[in-house]
Amino acid sequence: MKQRIISGALVLLVTVLSILLNGPVFRFVLCFIGLYGSFEYIRMQREKFNYLLYFVLIATVFSLIFLNDYSTVIILSELVILLTVAVFDKDESYTDIAGVFLFSILFGYALYFMNYIENMNLWMLGYVFVISYLSDTAAYFIGSRFGRHKLIERVSPKKTIEGSAAGLIFGMLGSLLWALIFKFFGFPPYVFIISSIVLPVVSEIGDLVFSLMKRHYGIKDFSELIPGHGGILDRLDSNIFCIIVFGVLLTILI
Repeated sequence: MKQRIISGALVLLVTVLSILLNGPVFRFVLCFIGLYGSFEYIRMQREKFNYLLYFVLIATVFSLIFLNDYSTVIILSELVILLTVAVFDKDESYTDIAGVFLFSILFGYALYFMNYIENMNLWMLGYVFVISYLSDTAAYFIGSRFGRHKLIERVSPKKTIEGSAAGLIFGMLGSLLWALIFKFFGFPPYVFIISSIVLPVVSEIGDLVFSLMKRHYGIKDFSELIPGHGGILDRLDSNIFCIIVFGVLLTILI
């Protein structure tokens, strides 16, 4: 528990500093997340690391971040390449190839919207992280202490309904307070009222989706990069879904 708290505090510090310093520092952190998160995903699939799939994955992720105007061409090109690999590489299953394709879109757009939101208002990016961290922290501690009823045991045996409810409440209230402090970042209040209701739910779904991935491949954590927390993807699981949905909401509502 002590190690988890210390590691969590360090991760939070790095997150805050990278957002505050923005510019080149933020882009460097974004690139590191893209490289290492992609590495964790490919390594998860099997013991023998497939460098070709890793190259295709990071090429797609970085293209979506920095060349999003060509997203249709990028995604279709990746699809053709991955299906070709599935045909000629007997060690790669169709399921694994499909997983790489889905993950590349999910991860690429998450990092794209992270960059997009940070360019709009760095404190607004903090708003998204507040939702994820508060939801995750409240669900963990309250679920550990008071949890009696399992949420979806086949996906995540330790998650409870009590912890999930606490995560939703803390995520909603904490994010609304954050938006209020920054005067809704100059946008209409209804945008953040809606997002503060929707995103804590999305955050918990994202957490469960990444738990499903790990259970499918029989691993506990994506890596051991962060003691007590696992890897980059273990730490960003709920953030990835939150950032994408928030980016979509901004596009629709503003």
